[in-house]
Amino acid sequence: MTPATIRLAVTDDHILFRKGLRALISGFPGMEVLFEAGDGEELLQRLDQGNLPDVILMDLQMPNLDGLQTVRLLRAQYPRIRVIIISMHDEPELIESLKAEGAHGYLLKNASPEEVRGAILAAYNNNESRPALATL
Repeated sequence: MTPATIRLAVTDDHILFRKGLRALISGFPGMEVLFEAGDGEELLQRLDQGNLPDVILMDLQMPNLDGLQTVRLLRAQYPRIRVIIISMHDEPELIESLKAEGAHGYLLKNASPEEVRGAILAAYNNNESRPALATL
């Protein structure tokens, strides 16, 4: 079951990728990007201002505060927010460690638009039946 609108945040240090992901998501019915952030520090600052998304799509490798460090902080400070890590790396050990830290999903940066949409819906709905690389 999904609400009228799933609120998202996109966090990636590459502006072009971040903007592209935002544009892609804006085409999905029932989803809107509340804001973008360039790293984990900026994301946490935005969350502290009361901009609470339902799902965060976040790069793994970023300056200042990377995806793994940010997931740890989010689990402690904002446990209701779902986090999907996006990365170029597909090592099973990495994916398992992210799952252990509290990530709700994992997408490769070459995922299709359908995979991105599916991972967002699965993470939001806490659906554990999705493929391992889409949802943890």
